[in-house]
Amino acid sequence: MSIILHIETTTHQCAVALSRDGNLLANRYVREDGYSHAEMLMSFIDAVLNEAGVKKSELGVVSISGGPGSYTGLRIGVATAKGICHALGIPLISVDTLTVLALQARKTHPGMDAYVPMLDARRMEVYTRTFDEESGENTDIESVILDKSNGYSWDKYENICFSGDGALKCREILEGNGRMFIEDWPTAEAAIEIATLKEKAGEFEGLALYEPTYLKAFKAGKAKDPFGLRKD
Repeated sequence: MSIILHIETTTHQCAVALSRDGNLLANRYVREDGYSHAEMLMSFIDAVLNEAGVKKSELGVVSISGGPGSYTGLRIGVATAKGICHALGIPLISVDTLTVLALQARKTHPGMDAYVPMLDARRMEVYTRTFDEESGENTDIESVILDKSNGYSWDKYENICFSGDGALKCREILEGNGRMFIEDWPTAEAAIEIATLKEKAGEFEGLALYEPTYLKAFKAGKAKDPFGLRKD
């Protein structure tokens, strides 16, 4: 089994982990109001390698949290992962961020009928999917605008765990008996299980064509012009 570098940048949390044979060797993370990913990501990678006594040349795979999530965070994480893979000639694995959140919730709050991770997409919109515990099936990733008048894929379940950075803002609309709401962020450590299985199965991404799950197109803000140099 290879040594896998795991990168998580889909939310305000920037996280890195290192694993061998499915076991955690080292990890680092920080969560701030803004995005510190560009400043912290490479230093975190160096830190976990140094802690584990692993050289960059010993890495066998890079695992990236592939979204959905923040456009900026995804772009930084994927660019870093691809750069390392190209430089070392090693493969890339993509891990679904919502599956990572569901795994985290299942471990901390077992026994629910369904797990519904939610990533904040601003206002009352979330990126989500529903994981059915009995059947082991899950819905496709979707962007949902929450409203009390709408029906949802999770309505048929009695006991539901909603988790993620988009879960608490939805409580007022979705609250009911048997419904639990957990504020949570995807971690690089939780991706180890998924990435290890994908490596065993040889499920790698094509570096040249790989794109994360953005769901929304990037919208650039209005360019700043403090000196009035731009013409209308």
